[in-house]
Amino acid sequence: MLKKGLCLFVGIMMLFCQINVVHATNLASGAESAVLIDAQSQQILYQKNATKKLYPASTTKIMTMILLFEAIQEKRLKWDDILTCSAYASSMGGSQVYLEENETMSVFELFKCIAIASANDAKHIG
Repeated sequence: MLKKGLCLFVGIMMLFCQINVVHATNLASGAESAVLIDAQSQQILYQKNATKKLYPASTTKIMTMILLFEAIQEKRLKWDDILTCSAYASSMGGSQVYLEENETMSVFELFKCIAIASANDAKHIG
């Protein structure tokens, strides 16, 4: 079930994204570090500061979505369940959808906020 959910998520994201051909050097021009690897041959096609130690990006977002898929698979949560935003969640900084304390939203809508807008406030509801 987790794989089906992840495939569905990737499919939905592909609908929202334009696919353009870009050069790795253009793609990584603003990045502090980058590695591009061919999936089939495992050959490194491009690297920039590949060994530089950096904090991982979006780890919380990905982990939150995995935990959400598991909760739905185990029937502890349903997509149409309604959750209420806490004061703690509404106080999150960074990327957010500006949820207010006691605002309610479905699990599915919160999932979209996390997946598309990377909303820190939506990640902390529940």
